[in-house]
Parts: sequence; structure tokens; C-alpha cells
Amino acid sequence: MNVFQFRISIVGIPRLYRIIEVSENCTFDDFHEVIFKAFDRYDEHLYSFFLTGKDTKNMRKIFDSPEITHPYNLEEVIGVEKPMKSSAKIRIKDIGLKKNDIMHYLFDFGDKWWHLIKVEDIVETKSRKKIMNVITAVGESPPQYPDYDDEDDE
Repeated sequence: MNVFQFRISIVGIPRLYRIIEVSENCTFDDFHEVIFKAFDRYDEHLYSFFLTGKDTKNMRKIFDSPEITHPYNLEEVIGVEKPMKSSAKIRIKDIGLKKNDIMHYLFDFGDKWWHLIKVEDIVETKSRKKIMNVITAVGESPPQYPDYDDEDDE
């Protein structure tokens, strides 16, 4: 079984990233959970993974790429022409990731926390258990909800 090592950064915040290892038998819902915990989040929201293959700042390319999303998001979307897949059903091994592949991850469709995910390494292991670990944490996680009260006082 393969274990994927991912480097996950929050777009726009330099020197902040996590290195996470996830086994190929994990679903994208499992992957979301380890990212959620790695960035010290506490309030669940909808999310999507966009399989861009490489880094891009072009939002149209991101949104036009294959999408794996929270199961509830599949129920909410009306009139979307692009097929989306459920994060609860698709496993890491199902999408054919290779070293250096990139994907984009959007957490919280309101606050729009964009993440860049890069496949750093793929290692074979004899274990058959699900593996989901944070290996490295660089930088302090930003608060899930920035404090906007200071702006109201002015």
C-alpha cells in the first residue's frame, strides 16, 4: 500500500504549511479531517478539492477542474453542469496522483480558505491500516474566524 506525503499551505500566508501523510485507502473525507485538525479548526463547513494537476492562480481553471466535494454539497448544488464526486466515496488511490501533482482545496465557501496541496512523496508500506498523520507543522494556524470587531470600533 502507498502512503502519500502532502505539503499543504494556505494561499496568501507565507511560511505557514503542514506536511501530512495519508494512506491511499483513505477517502477525501478522511483527508479533509486531517487537514481540518492540522490547521486547528473547530467549526465544520463545506469543502471541495479541485484536481488541477499543477498550480494556477486562474480561478476559472481551478473551478473547471475535476472536483471532489463534501457529500452535503452534492445535495445543495442545483443547475451545475460539471459533475462532482463525493469525498466520502473517492479514495486517495482512485485519482492517480503522482509526485509533484498539485490540487487546490477550498474550506468554508463563505470565508474561502484556499489551500495549495502538493504531493511531496509517495512511499510504499506493508501496513494495511489507514494512516493519517501530521508530520510537520510550520507556522501558527490563523484563527478560523478573524476578529472583525476592531474594525467596527472605528
